[in-house]
Amino acid sequence: MVLPVDSTQFAQLACYYKDINSDDNVMELKLPDEYKEKTNLFNQQEIKVPVKGENFLSPYIGDGVRYYELGYFEHDGNIYKLIIYNKIGESDTSLLNVQINSYDAKGNLVDALLLSSFFAYEDIVRFSDFVIRQDYTISIDSYVIYRWYEDSKDGQLVTIKFKDQAPQVYIKEKYQMDNGRFKLISRNAVSQGEKKKRALNIPCLRH
Repeated sequence: MVLPVDSTQFAQLACYYKDINSDDNVMELKLPDEYKEKTNLFNQQEIKVPVKGENFLSPYIGDGVRYYELGYFEHDGNIYKLIIYNKIGESDTSLLNVQINSYDAKGNLVDALLLSSFFAYEDIVRFSDFVIRQDYTISIDSYVIYRWYEDSKDGQLVTIKFKDQAPQVYIKEKYQMDNGRFKLISRNAVSQGEKKKRALNIPCLRH
């Protein structure tokens, strides 16, 4: 894999960004069948190391989860693998996660960082754009889409779609790769008023 890697230009991720941005009926995204045939089972070391990033208090992968490797690169004697996998969150919510893992020269896991988690939970959609740059920094912009809200009309509770369903960034993060570790160097929450409050109050997704 050659850096920089931009999630919005990465061919193997393009379909997910297209679907979650353009189809307001999408409730879950899954690995295609051709990926599933080439997946690997996370080992015990990989499921016991907490995954860094905006993980909604669900830092562990869990038993029995399989991943597909999108590619890898080397830096300072460590190997970095870009992977994608499905896992189940709260209320049986299906998550599609994109993650980067680092391994030392002996193949031992050093660190793990969640780059994006695609999911839809009732009226809210969540995903992230990311860029892995040639200076070995990683920028992650986390977005939320508000699909609808409920209101009372003539004594009845009705569902009203938002006219503007454009993705809104609510967290911007930057990490530095340092000897296999992903070090957080900046994290900024973007004010969205009441909408931001709703985004940050989504139920925590746990395995």
